[in-house]
Amino acid sequence: MKVAVIGGGMMGLASAFYLSQRGYNVTLFEKEQEIGGLSKAEELIPGFSWDRFYHVILSTDSELLGFIDEIGLSLDVRFTETKTGFFTNGRLHSMSTTLEFLRFKPLSLWEKLRLGAGIFYASKIRNSSRLEKLYAKNWLITVFGRRIYEKIWDPLLRSKFGAAKDHASGSFIWSCITRYYGTREKTSKKEMMGVVRGGYCSILDSIKSRLLDNGVEVHQSRGIQKIVATASDHISLIDSTGHAHRFNKVLSTIPNPELIRLWPDMPNAYREKLGSVDYLRLICTNLVLKKSLSPYYVTNLTDPGFPFTGFIDATNIIPPATLNGNALIYLPRYLPPDDPYYQRSDKEVLEDFLAGVRRIFPAFSRDDIVATAIHREPYVQPIQKINYSQMVPSMKTPMKNLFLVNTTMIVNSTLNNNQVIKLARQAADLLAGQSGDD
Repeated sequence: MKVAVIGGGMMGLASAFYLSQRGYNVTLFEKEQEIGGLSKAEELIPGFSWDRFYHVILSTDSELLGFIDEIGLSLDVRFTETKTGFFTNGRLHSMSTTLEFLRFKPLSLWEKLRLGAGIFYASKIRNSSRLEKLYAKNWLITVFGRRIYEKIWDPLLRSKFGAAKDHASGSFIWSCITRYYGTREKTSKKEMMGVVRGGYCSILDSIKSRLLDNGVEVHQSRGIQKIVATASDHISLIDSTGHAHRFNKVLSTIPNPELIRLWPDMPNAYREKLGSVDYLRLICTNLVLKKSLSPYYVTNLTDPGFPFTGFIDATNIIPPATLNGNALIYLPRYLPPDDPYYQRSDKEVLEDFLAGVRRIFPAFSRDDIVATAIHREPYVQPIQKINYSQMVPSMKTPMKNLFLVNTTMIVNSTLNNNQVIKLARQAADLLAGQSGDD
Protein backbone atom coordinates (compact mmCIF):
# COMPACT_ATOMS: atom_id res chain seq x y z
CA MET A 1 0.00 0.00 0.00
CA LYS A 2 1.62 3.23 -1.18
CA VAL A 3 0.55 6.36 0.71
CA ALA A 4 1.60 9.97 0.06
CA VAL A 5 1.56 12.79 2.60
CA ILE A 6 1.44 16.32 1.18
CA GLY A 7 3.07 18.87 3.46
CA GLY A 8 6.09 18.61 5.76
CA GLY A 9 4.87 20.65 8.70
CA MET A 10 4.31 19.04 12.09
CA MET A 11 0.94 17.70 10.92
CA GLY A 12 2.46 16.01 7.88
CA LEU A 13 5.53 14.71 9.70
CA ALA A 14 3.52 13.21 12.55
CA SER A 15 1.00 11.69 10.10
CA ALA A 16 3.83 10.13 8.07
CA PHE A 17 5.37 8.78 11.28
CA TYR A 18 2.16 7.11 12.44
CA LEU A 19 1.40 5.71 8.97
CA SER A 20 4.91 4.28 8.67
CA GLN A 21 4.53 2.71 12.13
CA ARG A 22 1.48 0.89 10.74
CA GLY A 23 3.57 -0.62 7.93
CA TYR A 24 2.58 1.62 5.01
CA ASN A 25 4.99 2.57 2.23
CA VAL A 26 4.97 6.35 2.81
CA THR A 27 6.27 9.21 0.67
CA LEU A 28 6.24 12.77 2.02
CA PHE A 29 6.36 15.88 -0.19
CA GLU A 30 7.43 19.28 1.17
CA LYS A 31 7.65 22.29 -1.15
CA GLU A 32 10.14 24.17 1.03
CA GLN A 33 13.81 23.37 1.40
CA GLU A 34 13.31 22.66 5.11
CA ILE A 35 10.71 20.54 6.86
CA GLY A 36 8.78 21.81 9.87
CA GLY A 37 6.33 24.45 8.65
CA LEU A 38 5.45 26.77 11.54
CA SER A 39 7.78 24.74 13.76
CA LYS A 40 10.92 25.36 11.71
CA ALA A 41 14.07 26.54 13.45
CA GLU A 42 16.71 28.96 12.24
CA GLU A 43 20.25 29.96 13.08
CA LEU A 44 19.72 33.43 14.55
CA ILE A 45 23.43 33.98 15.22
CA PRO A 46 26.39 31.65 14.55
CA GLY A 47 26.14 28.70 16.91
CA PHE A 48 22.61 29.51 18.13
CA SER A 49 19.54 28.01 16.48
CA TRP A 50 16.02 28.16 17.85
CA ASP A 51 12.37 28.17 16.74
CA ARG A 52 11.27 30.79 14.20
CA PHE A 53 7.96 31.15 16.03
CA TYR A 54 7.43 30.80 19.77
CA HIS A 55 6.40 27.37 21.08
CA VAL A 56 5.96 25.94 24.56
CA ILE A 57 4.94 22.59 25.98
CA LEU A 58 2.40 22.43 28.81
CA SER A 59 2.28 19.65 31.38
CA THR A 60 -1.25 18.93 30.10
CA ASP A 61 -0.04 18.37 26.50
CA SER A 62 -0.37 14.59 26.73
CA GLU A 63 -0.49 13.97 22.96
CA LEU A 64 2.62 16.04 22.28
CA LEU A 65 4.54 14.62 25.25
CA GLY A 66 3.63 11.11 24.14
CA PHE A 67 4.88 11.83 20.62
CA ILE A 68 8.12 13.31 21.97
CA ASP A 69 8.58 10.08 23.93
CA GLU A 70 7.94 7.98 20.81
CA ILE A 71 10.70 9.79 18.90
CA GLY A 72 13.12 9.35 21.81
CA LEU A 73 13.32 12.85 23.30
CA SER A 74 11.34 12.56 26.54
CA LEU A 75 14.49 12.94 28.66
CA ASP A 76 15.22 16.26 26.92
CA VAL A 77 11.99 17.97 28.04
CA ARG A 78 12.64 20.74 30.56
CA PHE A 79 9.88 22.53 32.49
CA THR A 80 10.46 25.93 34.05
CA GLU A 81 8.42 28.10 36.39
CA THR A 82 7.37 31.20 34.43
CA LYS A 83 5.69 34.50 35.15
CA THR A 84 3.08 36.56 33.31
CA GLY A 85 3.05 40.33 32.99
CA PHE A 86 0.54 42.96 31.90
CA PHE A 87 1.37 46.36 30.41
CA THR A 88 -1.58 48.48 31.50
CA ASN A 89 -1.97 52.24 31.97
CA GLY A 90 1.63 52.76 30.85
CA ARG A 91 3.15 50.43 33.45
CA LEU A 92 4.31 46.84 33.77
CA HIS A 93 2.47 44.71 36.31
CA SER A 94 3.15 41.14 37.37
CA MET A 95 0.16 38.79 37.43
CA SER A 96 2.01 35.61 38.36
CA THR A 97 0.76 34.92 41.89
CA THR A 98 -2.47 35.35 43.83
CA LEU A 99 -0.90 38.16 45.87
CA GLU A 100 0.20 40.02 42.72
CA PHE A 101 -3.27 39.57 41.29
CA LEU A 102 -4.78 41.16 44.40
CA ARG A 103 -2.30 44.05 44.13
CA PHE A 104 -3.13 44.70 40.47
CA LYS A 105 -4.00 48.41 40.64
CA PRO A 106 -5.78 48.87 37.27
CA LEU A 107 -8.71 46.80 38.63
CA SER A 108 -10.79 47.44 41.74
CA LEU A 109 -11.05 44.75 44.40
CA TRP A 110 -14.53 43.81 43.16
CA GLU A 111 -13.27 43.59 39.55
CA LYS A 112 -10.37 41.37 40.64
CA LEU A 113 -12.73 39.06 42.48
CA ARG A 114 -15.06 38.88 39.48
CA LEU A 115 -12.16 38.32 37.05
CA GLY A 116 -10.75 35.51 39.20
CA ALA A 117 -14.15 33.92 39.65
CA GLY A 118 -14.85 34.17 35.92
CA ILE A 119 -11.57 32.50 34.96
CA PHE A 120 -12.18 29.73 37.50
CA TYR A 121 -15.73 29.26 36.17
CA ALA A 122 -14.48 29.10 32.56
CA SER A 123 -11.77 26.58 33.47
CA LYS A 124 -14.42 24.22 34.84
CA ILE A 125 -16.58 24.20 31.69
CA ARG A 126 -16.19 20.82 30.00
CA ASN A 127 -18.67 21.09 27.12
CA SER A 128 -18.16 24.31 25.18
CA SER A 129 -20.62 23.53 22.37
CA ARG A 130 -23.10 26.17 23.55
CA LEU A 131 -20.33 28.80 23.61
CA GLU A 132 -19.77 28.19 19.90
CA LYS A 133 -23.15 29.81 19.28
CA LEU A 134 -22.16 32.99 21.16
CA TYR A 135 -19.88 35.84 20.14
CA ALA A 136 -16.82 36.08 22.38
CA LYS A 137 -17.65 39.68 23.25
CA ASN A 138 -21.17 38.86 24.45
CA TRP A 139 -20.05 35.84 26.48
CA LEU A 140 -17.15 37.69 28.10
CA ILE A 141 -19.39 40.62 29.11
CA THR A 142 -21.90 38.19 30.61
CA VAL A 143 -19.26 36.35 32.66
CA PHE A 144 -16.89 39.19 33.58
CA GLY A 145 -18.92 42.39 33.19
CA ARG A 146 -18.52 45.22 30.71
CA ARG A 147 -15.81 47.12 32.61
CA ILE A 148 -13.49 44.11 32.88
CA TYR A 149 -14.21 43.29 29.24
CA GLU A 150 -13.18 46.79 28.17
CA LYS A 151 -10.06 46.83 30.37
CA ILE A 152 -8.76 43.31 29.81
CA TRP A 153 -10.53 41.18 27.22
CA ASP A 154 -11.28 43.64 24.42
CA PRO A 155 -7.60 44.68 24.05
CA LEU A 156 -6.53 41.04 24.05
CA LEU A 157 -9.13 40.12 21.41
CA ARG A 158 -8.10 43.11 19.30
CA SER A 159 -4.44 42.12 19.52
CA LYS A 160 -5.22 38.55 18.50
CA PHE A 161 -7.76 39.16 15.72
CA GLY A 162 -7.48 42.80 14.69
CA ALA A 163 -10.57 43.87 12.75
CA ALA A 164 -11.92 40.30 12.93
CA LYS A 165 -12.24 40.32 16.74
CA ASP A 166 -16.01 40.75 16.74
CA HIS A 167 -16.42 37.55 14.70
CA ALA A 168 -14.67 35.24 17.18
CA SER A 169 -16.86 32.78 19.08
CA GLY A 170 -17.07 32.35 22.82
CA SER A 171 -15.72 28.80 22.55
CA PHE A 172 -12.44 30.06 21.12
CA ILE A 173 -11.74 32.51 23.95
CA TRP A 174 -12.83 29.81 26.41
CA SER A 175 -10.14 27.56 24.93
CA CYS A 176 -7.55 30.30 25.44
CA ILE A 177 -8.53 30.65 29.09
CA THR A 178 -8.49 26.93 29.81
CA ARG A 179 -5.16 26.40 28.04
CA TYR A 180 -3.59 29.24 30.05
CA TYR A 181 -5.11 27.80 33.25
CA GLY A 182 -3.48 24.49 32.34
CA THR A 183 0.00 26.02 32.60
CA ARG A 184 -0.39 26.07 36.39
CA GLU A 185 0.94 22.96 38.09
CA LYS A 186 -1.96 21.48 40.05
CA THR A 187 -0.22 21.06 43.40
CA SER A 188 1.94 24.18 43.59
CA LYS A 189 -0.32 26.43 41.44
CA LYS A 190 2.86 27.70 39.78
CA GLU A 191 2.85 28.51 36.08
CA MET A 192 5.01 25.89 34.34
CA MET A 193 6.05 25.80 30.68
CA GLY A 194 8.45 23.49 28.92
CA VAL A 195 10.75 23.13 25.92
CA VAL A 196 12.86 20.35 24.45
CA ARG A 197 16.60 20.87 24.70
CA GLY A 198 17.62 22.30 21.35
CA GLY A 199 14.07 23.46 20.61
CA TYR A 200 12.09 22.25 17.62
CA CYS A 201 15.33 21.83 15.70
CA SER A 202 15.97 18.75 17.86
CA ILE A 203 12.39 17.53 17.46
CA LEU A 204 12.46 17.88 13.66
CA ASP A 205 15.85 16.19 13.36
CA SER A 206 14.61 13.28 15.46
CA ILE A 207 11.36 12.95 13.49
CA LYS A 208 13.19 12.91 10.17
CA SER A 209 15.63 10.30 11.45
CA ARG A 210 12.75 8.08 12.58
CA LEU A 211 10.96 8.52 9.24
CA LEU A 212 14.04 7.49 7.29
CA ASP A 213 14.56 4.51 9.61
CA ASN A 214 10.97 3.47 8.85
CA GLY A 215 11.62 3.65 5.10
CA VAL A 216 9.72 6.89 4.45
CA GLU A 217 10.83 8.81 1.36
CA VAL A 218 11.14 12.48 2.34
CA HIS A 219 11.18 14.86 -0.64
CA GLN A 220 12.16 18.42 0.26
CA SER A 221 12.03 21.32 -2.22
CA ARG A 222 9.52 19.26 -4.17
CA GLY A 223 5.96 20.43 -3.79
CA ILE A 224 2.86 19.05 -5.46
CA GLN A 225 1.40 20.99 -8.39
CA LYS A 226 -1.70 18.94 -9.15
CA ILE A 227 -3.85 16.13 -7.72
CA VAL A 228 -5.59 13.88 -10.25
CA ALA A 229 -7.91 10.90 -9.68
CA THR A 230 -7.30 7.88 -11.93
CA ALA A 231 -9.77 5.36 -13.31
CA SER A 232 -8.49 2.63 -10.98
CA ASP A 233 -9.20 4.69 -7.83
CA HIS A 234 -5.52 5.46 -7.46
CA ILE A 235 -4.36 9.06 -7.18
CA SER A 236 -1.72 10.70 -9.34
CA LEU A 237 0.35 13.54 -7.88
CA ILE A 238 2.22 15.83 -10.26
CA ASP A 239 5.23 17.30 -8.47
CA SER A 240 7.04 20.59 -9.10
CA THR A 241 9.42 18.91 -11.57
CA GLY A 242 6.47 17.67 -13.66
CA HIS A 243 6.96 14.07 -12.60
CA ALA A 244 3.83 11.99 -11.88
CA HIS A 245 3.63 9.75 -8.79
CA ARG A 246 0.88 7.14 -8.36
CA PHE A 247 -0.48 6.21 -4.89
CA ASN A 248 -3.20 4.07 -3.36
CA LYS A 249 -4.04 6.82 -0.86
CA VAL A 250 -3.06 10.44 -0.31
CA LEU A 251 -3.26 12.53 2.85
CA SER A 252 -3.17 16.31 2.42
CA THR A 253 -2.02 18.34 5.46
CA ILE A 254 -1.73 21.70 3.70
CA PRO A 255 -4.05 24.71 4.30
CA ASN A 256 -7.42 24.78 2.52
CA PRO A 257 -6.48 27.47 -0.06
CA GLU A 258 -3.47 25.42 -1.17
CA LEU A 259 -5.53 22.24 -1.57
CA ILE A 260 -8.09 24.18 -3.65
CA ARG A 261 -5.25 25.26 -5.95
CA LEU A 262 -3.88 21.71 -6.35
CA TRP A 263 -7.23 20.11 -7.10
CA PRO A 264 -8.69 21.99 -10.10
CA ASP A 265 -11.57 19.52 -10.52
CA MET A 266 -12.72 19.89 -6.92
CA PRO A 267 -16.56 19.82 -6.64
CA ASN A 268 -18.00 23.31 -6.21
CA ALA A 269 -19.79 22.54 -2.94
CA TYR A 270 -16.57 21.22 -1.39
CA ARG A 271 -14.59 24.19 -2.69
CA GLU A 272 -17.09 26.54 -1.06
CA LYS A 273 -16.83 24.67 2.25
CA LEU A 274 -13.04 24.82 2.28
CA GLY A 275 -13.08 28.45 1.16
CA SER A 276 -15.49 29.49 3.93
CA VAL A 277 -12.69 29.29 6.52
CA ASP A 278 -10.62 32.46 6.96
CA TYR A 279 -7.08 32.29 8.29
CA LEU A 280 -5.22 34.79 10.41
CA ARG A 281 -1.91 35.92 8.99
CA LEU A 282 1.18 36.38 11.12
CA ILE A 283 4.18 38.68 11.12
CA CYS A 284 6.72 37.79 13.80
CA THR A 285 9.85 39.79 14.56
CA ASN A 286 12.61 37.98 16.45
CA LEU A 287 15.21 39.94 18.39
CA VAL A 288 18.43 38.53 19.79
CA LEU A 289 19.53 40.97 22.48
CA LYS A 290 22.57 41.30 24.70
CA LYS A 291 20.37 40.97 27.78
CA SER A 292 16.85 40.01 28.77
CA LEU A 293 14.32 42.82 29.06
CA SER A 294 11.57 41.17 31.05
CA PRO A 295 11.15 38.65 33.88
CA TYR A 296 7.90 37.50 32.23
CA TYR A 297 7.61 34.87 29.52
CA VAL A 298 4.50 36.64 28.18
CA THR A 299 3.62 40.29 28.66
CA ASN A 300 0.00 40.96 27.67
CA LEU A 301 -0.61 44.42 26.24
CA THR A 302 -3.89 46.05 27.21
CA ASP A 303 -2.92 49.62 26.34
CA PRO A 304 -3.91 50.56 22.76
CA GLY A 305 -1.62 51.40 19.87
CA PHE A 306 1.02 48.67 19.96
CA PRO A 307 2.19 47.33 16.59
CA PHE A 308 2.56 43.78 17.97
CA THR A 309 0.08 41.57 19.84
CA GLY A 310 2.28 40.54 22.74
CA PHE A 311 5.81 40.58 24.09
CA ILE A 312 7.35 37.13 24.54
CA ASP A 313 10.73 36.90 26.27
CA ALA A 314 11.66 33.30 25.54
CA THR A 315 14.84 33.73 27.57
CA ASN A 316 12.71 32.76 30.55
CA ILE A 317 12.17 29.18 29.29
CA ILE A 318 15.22 28.43 27.12
CA PRO A 319 18.09 26.71 28.98
CA PRO A 320 20.59 29.51 29.81
CA ALA A 321 23.60 27.73 28.27
CA THR A 322 21.79 27.61 24.91
CA LEU A 323 21.71 31.40 24.62
CA ASN A 324 25.37 32.07 25.49
CA GLY A 325 24.32 35.04 27.60
CA ASN A 326 21.99 36.53 24.98
CA ALA A 327 18.21 36.96 25.12
CA LEU A 328 15.55 35.96 22.58
CA ILE A 329 12.41 38.06 22.11
CA TYR A 330 9.36 37.28 19.92
CA LEU A 331 7.06 40.09 18.78
CA PRO A 332 4.04 38.62 16.94
CA ARG A 333 1.31 40.46 15.11
CA TYR A 334 -1.78 38.49 14.03
CA LEU A 335 -3.74 39.94 11.14
CA PRO A 336 -7.05 39.18 9.42
CA PRO A 337 -6.62 38.11 5.77
CA ASP A 338 -7.40 41.53 4.27
CA ASP A 339 -5.24 43.67 6.60
CA PRO A 340 -2.88 45.87 4.51
CA TYR A 341 -0.26 45.86 7.29
CA TYR A 342 0.87 42.44 6.06
CA GLN A 343 2.21 44.10 2.90
CA ARG A 344 4.54 46.48 4.73
CA SER A 345 8.25 46.04 4.15
CA ASP A 346 10.48 44.32 6.71
CA LYS A 347 12.19 47.65 7.36
CA GLU A 348 8.88 49.38 8.15
CA VAL A 349 7.76 46.51 10.38
CA LEU A 350 11.06 46.50 12.29
CA GLU A 351 10.94 50.25 12.93
CA ASP A 352 7.34 50.00 14.16
CA PHE A 353 8.10 47.08 16.43
CA LEU A 354 11.26 48.60 17.92
CA ALA A 355 9.30 51.75 18.75
CA GLY A 356 6.78 49.53 20.55
CA VAL A 357 9.53 47.85 22.56
CA ARG A 358 10.88 51.26 23.65
CA ARG A 359 7.38 52.19 24.82
CA ILE A 360 7.45 49.28 27.29
CA PHE A 361 11.15 49.51 28.13
CA PRO A 362 12.34 53.14 27.68
CA ALA A 363 15.97 52.20 28.35
CA PHE A 364 16.03 49.83 25.35
CA SER A 365 18.26 50.97 22.45
CA ARG A 366 19.57 49.62 19.17
CA ASP A 367 22.90 48.99 20.87
CA ASP A 368 21.19 46.13 22.74
CA ILE A 369 20.44 44.28 19.47
CA VAL A 370 22.65 41.39 18.36
CA ALA A 371 20.46 40.16 15.48
CA THR A 372 16.96 40.50 14.04
CA ALA A 373 14.74 38.35 11.82
CA ILE A 374 11.22 38.84 10.46
CA HIS A 375 9.00 35.93 9.42
CA ARG A 376 5.58 35.91 7.76
CA GLU A 377 2.97 33.19 7.39
CA PRO A 378 -0.25 33.67 5.39
CA TYR A 379 -2.17 30.72 6.90
CA VAL A 380 -1.77 30.40 10.66
CA GLN A 381 -4.76 30.24 12.98
CA PRO A 382 -8.17 29.65 11.36
CA ILE A 383 -10.64 32.24 12.66
CA GLN A 384 -13.14 30.29 14.75
CA LYS A 385 -16.38 32.11 14.08
CA ILE A 386 -19.91 31.41 15.31
CA ASN A 387 -20.84 27.73 14.74
CA TYR A 388 -17.34 27.07 13.46
CA SER A 389 -17.58 23.29 13.88
CA GLN A 390 -20.19 23.23 11.10
CA MET A 391 -17.62 24.74 8.72
CA VAL A 392 -15.01 22.06 9.38
CA PRO A 393 -14.74 19.45 6.61
CA SER A 394 -14.52 15.72 7.17
CA MET A 395 -11.17 14.00 6.85
CA LYS A 396 -12.70 12.11 3.90
CA THR A 397 -12.85 14.25 0.78
CA PRO A 398 -15.14 13.79 -2.27
CA MET A 399 -12.19 12.24 -4.14
CA LYS A 400 -11.93 8.55 -3.32
CA ASN A 401 -8.77 7.73 -1.34
CA LEU A 402 -7.88 11.41 -0.84
CA PHE A 403 -7.96 12.46 2.79
CA LEU A 404 -7.51 15.82 4.51
CA VAL A 405 -6.19 16.82 7.92
CA ASN A 406 -5.08 20.35 8.73
CA THR A 407 -5.37 23.08 11.35
CA THR A 408 -8.93 24.00 10.34
CA MET A 409 -9.95 20.84 12.20
CA ILE A 410 -8.75 22.24 15.52
CA VAL A 411 -12.10 23.12 17.06
CA ASN A 412 -12.61 24.99 20.34
CA SER A 413 -8.88 25.23 20.92
CA THR A 414 -6.00 27.51 20.11
CA LEU A 415 -3.46 26.44 17.51
CA ASN A 416 -0.85 24.31 19.29
CA ASN A 417 1.19 21.23 18.49
CA ASN A 418 -0.63 19.10 21.06
CA GLN A 419 -3.78 19.43 18.93
CA VAL A 420 -1.73 18.91 15.75
CA ILE A 421 -0.32 15.59 16.99
CA LYS A 422 -3.78 14.47 18.13
CA LEU A 423 -5.24 15.12 14.67
CA ALA A 424 -2.30 13.45 12.91
CA ARG A 425 -2.86 10.28 14.92
CA GLN A 426 -6.60 10.34 14.13
CA ALA A 427 -5.89 10.74 10.41
CA ALA A 428 -3.47 7.80 10.42
CA ASP A 429 -6.06 5.68 12.23
CA LEU A 430 -8.68 6.64 9.62
CA LEU A 431 -6.46 5.70 6.70
CA ALA A 432 -5.43 2.46 8.35
CA GLY A 433 -9.08 1.54 8.88
CA GLN A 434 -10.08 2.25 5.28
CA SER A 435 -9.52 -0.27 2.51
CA GLY A 436 -8.80 0.99 -0.97
CA ASP A 437 -12.26 -0.25 -2.07
CA ASP A 438 -14.32 1.71 0.53
